[in-house]
Amino acid sequence: MTDSFKKILKAPLGLWKKIKIKIFILGDYFQALIDYWVGRYGIRSTPEKRLEVILPPSGTQRQPITPTLGTSNDTPERIALFIAYSKRLTLSNRAYIEALNKAGFAVVYINNERTEPEAAAALDGLCWRAFDRRNIGRDFGGFRDGVLLLENEGHLDHCQLLCIANDSMQFIPGRNAQALVSALKAFAASGKQGLFSHISHQIQTHYQSYFQVLKPEIFRSRPFLQFWKDYRPLSHRGHCIYNGEIALSQKVYRLYGSVDTLYTSDKLQEALENHFEAEGGVPAEEVFRLMPSPARTSQRRKIGYSLQQLMLQSDQHEKLTGAQLYSIADLIENGNPSHIAAFLYPFYLNCPFVKHDLCTAGSYTMAQAISLFREALRQSIGTDDTEKFVDEFRDLMYRRGVPLSYNNRLREAAVKGITGTFVYPSTYE
Repeated sequence: MTDSFKKILKAPLGLWKKIKIKIFILGDYFQALIDYWVGRYGIRSTPEKRLEVILPPSGTQRQPITPTLGTSNDTPERIALFIAYSKRLTLSNRAYIEALNKAGFAVVYINNERTEPEAAAALDGLCWRAFDRRNIGRDFGGFRDGVLLLENEGHLDHCQLLCIANDSMQFIPGRNAQALVSALKAFAASGKQGLFSHISHQIQTHYQSYFQVLKPEIFRSRPFLQFWKDYRPLSHRGHCIYNGEIALSQKVYRLYGSVDTLYTSDKLQEALENHFEAEGGVPAEEVFRLMPSPARTSQRRKIGYSLQQLMLQSDQHEKLTGAQLYSIADLIENGNPSHIAAFLYPFYLNCPFVKHDLCTAGSYTMAQAISLFREALRQSIGTDDTEKFVDEFRDLMYRRGVPLSYNNRLREAAVKGITGTFVYPSTYE
């Protein structure tokens, strides 16, 4: 037995756990490759073969797609690809689709699950087209099939706006939804070529894939269409992030300078400064309670300057100074904005999106996430009719669990990217 092998055997339990996680991630990647290269719905298949039309409730069978060439007469001016993963039509997804309808979008609903008959009946009145899809490649595989289907049928040659979205966000109806509708109408009338919900600077600067709206300059361009033709829909989280979300920004969206992002640190900064002027300051406690818990960061003794500023002012029940407001942007820009600003954006920018994985990632406790979601709903739609949305969000949080829920399910944790709990980043670490 070699000395190096003996050292491995004597490795701490934490190291063994990390090694196992790496092995599971690698194994999941190889399985995704096998499914793509050998499986029935991989490389040998087409979007048309992976998609099944969801019939009205009077139908007794589902049917494959019969491709039709789109014309200016039968192509909607605005099309939204909405990728779902749910057997039923959730309250969140219904509200989301209704908002897209109000903004003038005809929705193409692509479900990576098997849609129940009751949900199919509801979709019939909300969507232009609806499909169940053989789930290979996760949401990015759904994006690819939707884009290529519309391109093959000629609809991209005639529509003027293309929205690409998924249901990984819980949707807030009411005022926040109306703010999104207004933003979409303003974008349509502007000279901008693309609109995105969030931008992240982790790994490489990229637009997060939850919500994108594109004009013909982008979605008819050779780089955009070639990206989707070349993209391999592997059912692997890392592949979707690196070869999907990040690569799409680097190879396509970063080529265009005339784009906008709805929810950013600078727009939040402006909103906080306006609040600062109107109210004579911003209470640190008010801001800090909307952000992820610093407990894990403190436990690991990784509290940076910006986080320390917020914590000190909050502990002393003080208002943030104008200079200290920049600490919030510093934390957002050096971390995942859809987590650090998960509730800052809904409260201060009327963002209607809240991520589903806030608790599984350890960013928020379930109690905090549910409480803040209820408050965001009440701020958006009032006190009436909020609890059914809260109940749905609560059920989702408890069903998904927290990092501790996966301590004895390492493979599932690895596949879902649950490898630890949330820690605030240090600037330029």
